[in-house]
Amino acid sequence: MKRFKVALIANDGHPIPEWVEKNFNQENIEFIYHDCHTREELKKYAEDADVLFLTSSRKNIVVEENMDIFKKAICAIKCGSGTDNIDAAACTKKGIIVANTPDVPTEPTSNHFIAMLFTAVRQTVRQDRLVRSGIWEARAALPLGHLTGADLGIIGFGRIGKAIVKKLSGFEMNVRVFDPFIDKETLAESGANKVELDMLLKKSQYIMVACPLLKQTINLIGEKQLRMMRKDSVLVNVARAGIVDEEALKKALREKWIAAAAIDVVKEHPLKEGDEWLEFENVNFTPHLGGYSENYIDQVFKVPVEIIIGISKGNMPKWIVNRECKPNRELK
Repeated sequence: MKRFKVALIANDGHPIPEWVEKNFNQENIEFIYHDCHTREELKKYAEDADVLFLTSSRKNIVVEENMDIFKKAICAIKCGSGTDNIDAAACTKKGIIVANTPDVPTEPTSNHFIAMLFTAVRQTVRQDRLVRSGIWEARAALPLGHLTGADLGIIGFGRIGKAIVKKLSGFEMNVRVFDPFIDKETLAESGANKVELDMLLKKSQYIMVACPLLKQTINLIGEKQLRMMRKDSVLVNVARAGIVDEEALKKALREKWIAAAAIDVVKEHPLKEGDEWLEFENVNFTPHLGGYSENYIDQVFKVPVEIIIGISKGNMPKWIVNRECKPNRELK
C-alpha cells in the first residue's frame, strides 16, 4: 500500500524544523518539500500528494487551473487564518477540504496591531528617524492623540479582533465594531458596540482592519470610505493587502483626509527605491510581520503537522474553511 503523502508546496524559504519530517516518518507519512511555482513542478512533487501543505501566502498554486494535477489530494492546509491564496471554490468542486490554523497567529498578530497603533499615535518611528538624522526635538513630530478614552473602530471581530479588545480594555476606549456575522449581544459582552461600517468610519479616531480578504472585502476601504474618516484618524492594517484600496489611501494621506497609517501588508513588495509609499512620513511599515514571534517556526508547523497526521488516520481537520465541501474520501 502506498504511503500517505504530504507535499509542502509553498514555504518561501522558511526554515523547517528537523522534528517535522521525523514526526511524519514516525507515522509512516511521506513528506516532500519543494517550493512550486509552475504546473510542471506541481506535477512532479504534488500530483500524488494526499495533503497540499502551504505555509506562505503565495498565490496561483492551489487554483482552478491546477486542479487537474492533484489526483489524490483530500486536503489543502494553510498555516494561520488567511486562506485567500487557496481557491476554496475549486477545491470544493474536487472534494478537497481547505483547512487552516486560525488559533496560531492570534497572540502575535493582536500584539502587532496594538504595537502598530501605539507607534503611529506616539510617532515613535518618525522620531527615531529624526534623532538618527541629528534632530533632537520632540515638537518636530508630536503624538497624534491620546489612547485612554479614545474612539477605536475594529473592522472584523474574529479571534484577533476579540484579543485586541481584551488587551486594550485598560485604556477604557469607546470600541465600535463592524462585523455583519457577529450579533450585538456578543459584542456587548466583550465591551464593544456593533455599528455599520459608515458609522465606524465617521466616529472612530483609530481604525483597525482585522477582517479576512474575501470577495466581499476587496477594496472595502476605498476613496468613499476614506473621505468619511476623521481628519485625526489613524488607519492600521495588519490583515491583508487588497482590503484597503492602496491608491485611494495614498491620496487620503497626501491630501490629509486622515492623519496617518500603519501598514503591515502591501500588494507589491518589497518596496523599491522610488516607490511613492516611501515618500510618506506619516506611514509606518512592517513586512507582514503580524503573525511572527520569537519561536514562530515551531508554532507555524506544530498545529498543521498534528492536523495532517490526524487526516492520515481518517480524522476531519479541526478548522475547515469550505464547510460545504464533501470530501472525496471518508473522514470522521
